Amino acid sequence: MRRNSIDCLSPEVRKAVRQALYARGFRDYAGLAAELAAQGHAVSKSALHRYGRKLEEAVKSAELSALVQGDEPRQGEAPQGFQLDLLSELESEVA
Repeated sequence: MRRNSIDCLSPEVRKAVRQALYARGFRDYAGLAAELAAQGHAVSKSALHRYGRKLEEAVKSAELSALVQGDEPRQGEAPQGFQLDLLSELESEVA
């Protein structure tokens, strides 16, 4: 199975990509691709979009599950603590 360009990034850069996608509301893939290119990472807008779409679906599912359990979703905040751990776990499911 062929690895995508996101999988080839270091764990730190993948974490930053997840955080950026979440913080941007899973939008502006072209802008994020340009930022990564400026840092020397060759990741296309399309690769980011495919990765972001899967991650967004997983995040929405987790937020819905939390809402059903009585937790309030944290809209518009940068992921931290539990949310960041959740994004890390979701990445392994997406890959």
